[in-house]
Amino acid sequence: MKRVLVCLLALLMLTALAACDLRNRKDSEDFFPEESDLPGWNGFDSPTNRQEKQSDEAVVVKTVMEYSGDLPYSSPPQEYSYQLPMIDLAGAQAVGCNQEIENVFGTLIRQSMDAIQEYQTPILAQLSYSYYVYSGILTLRVLRQDTDGQITTAYYTVNAKNGEAVSLAELFRTAGISGTPDTVVNDALLERFTSRFGKLEGADPAVTTALNQTQAELFPLSPNRMYITEDGRLSVRFMLYAPNGGSSIEEIILP
Repeated sequence: MKRVLVCLLALLMLTALAACDLRNRKDSEDFFPEESDLPGWNGFDSPTNRQEKQSDEAVVVKTVMEYSGDLPYSSPPQEYSYQLPMIDLAGAQAVGCNQEIENVFGTLIRQSMDAIQEYQTPILAQLSYSYYVYSGILTLRVLRQDTDGQITTAYYTVNAKNGEAVSLAELFRTAGISGTPDTVVNDALLERFTSRFGKLEGADPAVTTALNQTQAELFPLSPNRMYITEDGRLSVRFMLYAPNGGSSIEEIILP
């Protein structure tokens, strides 16, 4: 078995645990199920390549834990590759996001490495990340692929200079969107909802109930549900409830 350990920083020593404002944000592994078909999905980008693309910006994301190798019992050989990122900024939002990344993804890496040591199937097949800076806003994307084939994604957004939180107003201004954020997002939500389930006028009560559930879960709006895309648009991610009782993760790109 081949294993490479590049670096491990003691993220658990971080003391500011509440900085990421998770009141309206569920754990990444729970909130973002399978989404390889979402807009902007490009697979597992190399952080090295991403840093080269950001040569005009300071490197604000670093790899703090890295393992790779072959599963010792697999035939034909199966590779595993884990990279844990850290936002290298001192602001409260960055500190809180780092703590969440450590708690969720760092734990998964350690559990997977323990399983490999015991010749068992690990949870993770790959954990990687990419990032970019647009108009002073840093977006970090953590990409997870499990050995059962499930792929999930989590996004973290901070001010690229100081690591502080980015406000709703700043996100909308950066994307060039005018109007009240709640109104703009609700209009887009209604368009998505009716395109899936039909007009609201005269609809079955189950349709209205599903819309109310969707709105109650999304509003009030939180910046932690949003990120700026690489081409400067605003992505809003939310749980869409269906009249039949099902639900799915949706992403609306504005404008």
